[in-house]
Amino acid sequence: MDEYVFVNILGRPVTWYALSIWLGCLGGAALFLYEGRALKKNALWGTLILGTVLGLFCARAYYVLARFELFNEIGWNHFFTTEDEYLKSWGAANGAAFWGAVGGVCLGALASAKLTGEKVSALLDALAPSAALAIGISRFGEYSIGEGIGPDVEAEELFFFPMAVVNEWDEWKFAVFMLEGIAAAVIFLLLMTRGRKLKDGYRARMFLIYYSSAQIILEALRRDNFLRWLFVRVSQVASAVVLLGLIVFAVIRWTRIPRAKRMPTKKLVLCCTLFAAMIGAIVALEFAVDKSPYISMGVAYLLEAACCGVIGICTWQVVMKH
Repeated sequence: MDEYVFVNILGRPVTWYALSIWLGCLGGAALFLYEGRALKKNALWGTLILGTVLGLFCARAYYVLARFELFNEIGWNHFFTTEDEYLKSWGAANGAAFWGAVGGVCLGALASAKLTGEKVSALLDALAPSAALAIGISRFGEYSIGEGIGPDVEAEELFFFPMAVVNEWDEWKFAVFMLEGIAAAVIFLLLMTRGRKLKDGYRARMFLIYYSSAQIILEALRRDNFLRWLFVRVSQVASAVVLLGLIVFAVIRWTRIPRAKRMPTKKLVLCCTLFAAMIGAIVALEFAVDKSPYISMGVAYLLEAACCGVIGICTWQVVMKH
């Protein structure tokens, strides 16, 4: 049996990674039903059903669009293909993308809210910790397929798990999947504690701010089969766009708030300016990692992590403070 396969069901292999994803999804679904127990039952089940269908479809659609060049070459009839050997050679078989899944689940929650009369913000708030739980479990499962691997580890004192893992060539690589899993676990704990104290609709925003800010740097560390457009990492762009979208909607709300209750204009402008400056700095640091002889990779990533922290703080100030 293939080392990646947990069991064969009706002649079809179920990998350890697939198992971790389904465990994450089932755990997330159970948590969602618990967190939303005060909401309408038909709205909860509607969100689960519609969110699952739309989440799977949008995750695949996002992946295919991110690999546009490949699928344009081999034909769009491969949209639902999972067993094609040619696709496997490109790492595209069973391909799906997280941000597509998030969009699909949100659409499912929106549709369910419209059909049942439940508040979409309440459904999204109940979904937030479920998403963090599912992400954490599936990230840890990446170890079984050799994904979530980072740069070479040069210091021998770091040659241990969970800091690093050994690949098939006995090279030590940073275990980025562990960092992503731990980040998701921390976000989950914050959502289950501090997040409960937030007003309606803000728990979901809290998840998006924390996760997107962290994912920009964590995605930068990956040296695996990550999605890219030329040299641009798709997940980094998606995370930045999500944060920017949150800020844009917050600014629109800001214009409608009575002047006495608004965030001061100078503070708003400062936060937005810092956000833009940090995005620019991260782009420059991404180039520096590969091109500049004047800055080491470790220093570049530390600076990039600091920039992500500033981005998260600025977004929080604009989105969560009014």
